[in-house]
Amino acid sequence: MSTSNIKNDVFQNISLTAVMNTVLDGLIIIDYLGIIHAFNPSAVRIFGYQPNEVLGKNIKMLMPEPYQSAHDSYLTNYLESHTPKVIGIGREVKGRRKNGEIFPMDLGVNEMNVNDMVMFVGTVRDITERKASEASIERYITALKQSNQELDDFAYIASHDLKEPLRGLSNNALFLKEDWGNKLNEDAIKRIDRMIYLAGRMEQLTNDLLYFSRLGKQDLAISEAPLEDIVHDVTSMLDAVIVEGSVEVKIVNPLPTVTCDIIRIREVFRNLITNAIKYNDKPLKKIEIGSMENNTFFVRDNGIGIKECFYHDIFRIFKRLNTEDDATKGTGVGLTFVKKIIDRHHGSIWVQSEMGQGTTFYFTLPQGLKDDRNTTYYAH
Repeated sequence: MSTSNIKNDVFQNISLTAVMNTVLDGLIIIDYLGIIHAFNPSAVRIFGYQPNEVLGKNIKMLMPEPYQSAHDSYLTNYLESHTPKVIGIGREVKGRRKNGEIFPMDLGVNEMNVNDMVMFVGTVRDITERKASEASIERYITALKQSNQELDDFAYIASHDLKEPLRGLSNNALFLKEDWGNKLNEDAIKRIDRMIYLAGRMEQLTNDLLYFSRLGKQDLAISEAPLEDIVHDVTSMLDAVIVEGSVEVKIVNPLPTVTCDIIRIREVFRNLITNAIKYNDKPLKKIEIGSMENNTFFVRDNGIGIKECFYHDIFRIFKRLNTEDDATKGTGVGLTFVKKIIDRHHGSIWVQSEMGQGTTFYFTLPQGLKDDRNTTYYAH
């Protein structure tokens, strides 16, 4: 006997019951009246009934309302019109266990013919754990959205409420200096100047905080934009700094047209180029800008570098790694803004660096983005 004949004999000898007993999902076979003819072990596990408790009885015993009342009409309508409402269509329904517990399940029902008799086989999968996980995730998402909204509201309110007293403090310090400056000694004048500086710095911090909260709320103005034009705009704005700082900015390969919010992406390049100039101790500061595969772009410098342990910290709001004098000190929000903008474009940003040799910032911009009119743009 050939191997193929042996295999055919083996498969022909496998009974329907043996197949049903190996299936992980519950399998229930009913006739056109809804009477149960087969109930596999997985169905026993799911519903809690033994086969002898359900065989010969109507499938409705496994259903809560309203499925129980509607079941007979589903079968009748299908047999008369062959219009499927349940048959042949998978759906999520409720089941009822022997102990009365109602639970969610995925149900698939298909027709089959056994000895010229119409039968229906139902496949049941208990999805209680999946639904619980989905509900848990949904609660977490809802709580996270609420938390984010509260943080945004706090940032907005705090920024507005802080501005008035800060300006009052700064103005009063100025008035004090103007009215009494000639009667105060040098140390007192320095203290007043320091007070004015700190009030101005605090106001800038509140402005940055307010802007950061707005970044997550305002719609992006998506359009097609040549990246090279955006880079040239930024370098033109920074022309004086570039000349005075002995900076060389080079686009190392052609930059494509991308879909983005032009103003926001211009800000990304402005922050990255400004940082590349600011944190650079070389006589000739070199900055290279280019593109890679999968709409990935980079800004590379030959500056002081960033320690690997700070790769994530640099994107945290108000986080600064370097000690700076008052004339150049920033608020530590530039890279936070950059990451927020890239996130809003559904892209990602990361950094690679070598101390003393330089830093490269990489970021991606997806090819297709939608604006508030639901218009989709694609990069060229």
